Amino acid sequence: MESRTPVDFKVRFSADVAGILEYDDATGRIEFTLDAGSKGDRSICLQHHPAGWPRKTRYELAFLRAKQFLESCGYEVEIYGE
Repeated sequence: MESRTPVDFKVRFSADVAGILEYDDATGRIEFTLDAGSKGDRSICLQHHPAGWPRKTRYELAFLRAKQFLESCGYEVEIYGE
């Protein structure tokens, strides 16, 4: 499943690596890690990059869009550490 909008970004599950969600825009790709959530089959845990890793300006927007994509797929999204 893939999401496209007029602002030209894509969010999709990686076709190559399990547990990875890919966010692509004109600047490049950001990959987020996924894990099983604690609330059953439709629960998924979206993980931030470690705080020590460099986060480009668009990181927060990419994370929000990744979360919205998962919700649009019917998942209850948990954020690791929250």
